[in-house]
Amino acid sequence: MVIFPRSEAIEEFCEAVWMAHERGVDEVDLLPRFHADRAVPQEVLEQAETEGLVQFEAGRVRFTQEGLELARAVIRRHRLADVLLFFALGMNSHEDRERITCQVEHTLQPELVDGICTLLGHPTHCPDGQPIPPGPCCEADSKNAQSVMHKLTWCEKGQQVQVRYIQPRRPDRLQRLIAFGVVPGATLTVEQTRPVFTIRLERSLLALEQDVAEDIYVVPSAVQEEKVVEAPLPRRSRFHWLRGFGRRARIDHRK
Repeated sequence: MVIFPRSEAIEEFCEAVWMAHERGVDEVDLLPRFHADRAVPQEVLEQAETEGLVQFEAGRVRFTQEGLELARAVIRRHRLADVLLFFALGMNSHEDRERITCQVEHTLQPELVDGICTLLGHPTHCPDGQPIPPGPCCEADSKNAQSVMHKLTWCEKGQQVQVRYIQPRRPDRLQRLIAFGVVPGATLTVEQTRPVFTIRLERSLLALEQDVAEDIYVVPSAVQEEKVVEAPLPRRSRFHWLRGFGRRARIDHRK
């Protein structure tokens, strides 16, 4: 179903109805609890009904199919943005995240929403435990997950893979991985699996703790890169250890 752009007031109203329904509430008089404690303007109620988004009966409100899809899209944008702020930026304050997500939920484009969802590993719940409605990207990945997608730690030495998504267990891990270019779509080559799991990303080597590597989900790469013969490392290793990936991480900046 094609969802046409709506005013912020209409989207916020539909969002409030969705959250009310999640808690088993459908009385119109109780909607302010889910509408930033503000009464819903009468003109918004009338507009939502005129546009065929909701129906009112005996003081209760229910969605039409079009209204349900609109609310679902707004909720999905809001809660994915919440996950992004929490994991990627380490923003722990619910109030600060809410202030930002209430703005971006009206502007995120569908392709960007799916990109965020994929980057975060198709999260099912936001940091506060609210469920996130799945999108087309989630359904597409679920069809292929069992056959081709697996954790990076399952790879063997020399295997070339493409990052599908990341499911970080700590916010700082996602930040570090993104900074190093380990993002969905990146092509990695497994250089070694023991004693330290080491991957090559373009011309850089990155050593990961085992639990960090387990956060990265990959698929076999369709790209067959040409093998490049490189000079051996000098006696003094050019690896630089970085903090942030559990106990240790290192990256080689050879040009």
